[in-house]
Amino acid sequence: MEYRIEWPAPMDESDWAMQEIKGWIDVTIVWDGGRRDVEVYDPLRLAQSVGELMNHYGYVAVKYLLVVPRVTPENIESAVSELVDKHFF
Repeated sequence: MEYRIEWPAPMDESDWAMQEIKGWIDVTIVWDGGRRDVEVYDPLRLAQSVGELMNHYGYVAVKYLLVVPRVTPENIESAVSELVDKHFF
């Protein structure tokens, strides 16, 4: 299946370094006939976000979540490629 990842904006090395520090990014996976917005987190930031949401709302609901070791374009591209191969999208 042909697909592409739409990043939130053109990003250079400095932008990616900041994104990796933040530990999350929202991307869109686009393929013929579909698109899916995906929240991407590293494990530490995910745990922090879950804790904050639990304290505030008492629950956590995430429709499309991808957790990668570090929020880098390489990790995201690799994970998405594997998911595409497994017909996730």
